Amino acid sequence: MDAKGLASRIKKHGAKKVLVQVPEGLKMKALNTIIVDELEREGISAILSAETCYGACDLRDREAKALGCELLVHIGHSDLGLKTAVPVIYEEYMIDLDIVPLLEKNSASLKKYKKIGLVTTLQYVNALESAKNYLESKQGGNKKVVVGIPEKAKHPGQVLGCDFSAALPAEETVDCFLFIGSGIFHPLGLAMKTDKPVIFIDVETEEVRELKDERDKRLIIRSANLQRAMECRNFGVLVSTKQGQLHVKAAELVKEKLKSKGRSAWIIAMDEIKPEKLLGLDLDCLVNCACPRLTGDVSQFKKPILDTDQIEEL
Repeated sequence: MDAKGLASRIKKHGAKKVLVQVPEGLKMKALNTIIVDELEREGISAILSAETCYGACDLRDREAKALGCELLVHIGHSDLGLKTAVPVIYEEYMIDLDIVPLLEKNSASLKKYKKIGLVTTLQYVNALESAKNYLESKQGGNKKVVVGIPEKAKHPGQVLGCDFSAALPAEETVDCFLFIGSGIFHPLGLAMKTDKPVIFIDVETEEVRELKDERDKRLIIRSANLQRAMECRNFGVLVSTKQGQLHVKAAELVKEKLKSKGRSAWIIAMDEIKPEKLLGLDLDCLVNCACPRLTGDVSQFKKPILDTDQIEEL
């Protein structure tokens, strides 16, 4: 990361004090303290936010203002266009990756697919062009690779946990989707949205696998949650106060639908949604109106969690 370049951008805003926000994955690389040290060497007073951060939907701009900072420096994600209490500099963090050797090593996994939808997260968007060129020119020269344009995300082929628009419009024209990246959250999220195979190339483990088994397991859990919810009477409709997850109107609509079905329902708001915050509340079932990550956390919450589209099935 070019810390001096970042400092130059901050100085152009006239900011002397900033709050630095680093996502969970990059905290593991000790990137957080490196950034702060570099900014301070450039004469910029920097405070490091220790709050969890899972995306650009989760900005700490209000905290920045409360701390007297003139600017929020958000590392690792691209701008979603949210209105903020202080200006935000988005410092995209991209990883240099030569994907071709990994594709060559696992070429047999893709041999049967002729039309491929190619997607990734922000960190690996620079690998998409070389991946596309390799797949179209090296593997028999008879493959067609589609890199779609997203609605929320910034770069072609980029997906978010709540935005798979770089992939889904091509669903009818491709044989499979190929996700290049790390962590199963994004590729499994895509697999839950499509009936086409999703092939996951894990750049950290160098493993390649189709996510059919993981998808089937998640669908079974989703169906089991709905069956358990049929017997539930008291519903908590979960809303996050994170700006990019603040879906109050959706929560209000869910609440009214539940009441029309004879259930009791309450909208419950918090910043980061954790099971311990719900202790003491007489709730049988939860409805997720916040981040898609929550629906997979049934084991933590110890009660069924529904997606909003499942309410009609109660």
